[in-house]
Amino acid sequence: MNYFRRLTLLLALWTGAVFAEDVYQLPAIGNETSVLQIYAAADFPVVEPVLAEFQKRHPDVSIRYSEFNTRVLYESYLEGLPKSPDLVLSSAMDLQVKLVNDGHARPHKSDQTQALPKWAKWRDEVFGFTYEPAVIVINNKFLSEDQQPKTRSELLDLIRQESDRLMGKIGTFDIEKVGVGYLTWAHDRQQSGSYGRLLEAFGTHRARRFPSSSSMLRSVNSGEILIAYNVLGSYAKSWSERYSNASVVMPDDYTALVMRSAFIPKRAPNPEIAHRFLDFLLSVDGQQLLADEANLFPIREEVVGDLPAHSLSQRPDTRFQPIPLSLSLLMYNDQAKRDLIFEEWEAAMKTFD
Repeated sequence: MNYFRRLTLLLALWTGAVFAEDVYQLPAIGNETSVLQIYAAADFPVVEPVLAEFQKRHPDVSIRYSEFNTRVLYESYLEGLPKSPDLVLSSAMDLQVKLVNDGHARPHKSDQTQALPKWAKWRDEVFGFTYEPAVIVINNKFLSEDQQPKTRSELLDLIRQESDRLMGKIGTFDIEKVGVGYLTWAHDRQQSGSYGRLLEAFGTHRARRFPSSSSMLRSVNSGEILIAYNVLGSYAKSWSERYSNASVVMPDDYTALVMRSAFIPKRAPNPEIAHRFLDFLLSVDGQQLLADEANLFPIREEVVGDLPAHSLSQRPDTRFQPIPLSLSLLMYNDQAKRDLIFEEWEAAMKTFD
């Protein structure tokens, strides 16, 4: 594909603006008549097949794709106002819902949005386009598949039994800097009876904090860490298929499901093109591309994939626990709750730094 990549550093200038970690420019295939600007907390290679196919169908559109981690995306969007991108994509559902609830989204209704399950959209303003199981990834040279823990209680037992080997060898998201990391950890706090013991075990074993699923997976593959906790499932699945060192565990006690979501900002400079791209992203063709080319778990029921994520929430057991795209997500952004979770986190982690 004919595109070029420009690396920009996360620097705060005198204006206070925050910039993307990576910016990708995809020139129009034909004569450019419009530019689609996307802010996204998704690795560019994951979304590239959809972007490329959209440009084939709209050869006059060039695309500027700015890649962030989830928390920086949220902050960058707010700090960049009144200027705005045309579309915002993120797996930090709570931050997306907060932006929408605060009046930043433009409503969008179409045949594609109407075809979504009710749980995958809110107020016709924010729309889920994939599900992501939060999984555990384990280095196979550390444990064979039949030895690997299937629940959080078994994970705690393993950490106690292999305490010396696991010192400094456990990884998870840096919840203070990564929005989806905070969301999954806050969900654990609500759902898991072993939350306190898990936090203590991570602290005593000097768990390492990472900025992304990809960085955790690279470290598991190299042996730099042996266990990665709350990795996004699509990245883990792709990694385990490419490399033999990594196994993916969906915990039997419960596996949280987060949703990647998208909204069109009220101040989008090119809303018509944004509407077209969002519809393509939500269409059967776009969803099938995500499933086939990026190992993502699609929302649309018609799409065939290895793990049709929409069906997970319909199982009779309670293993899979979707975090709903709804107003209830705002509780995760309650400042008192955030402060308490961060205080617990820092108390555990800093004690053993």
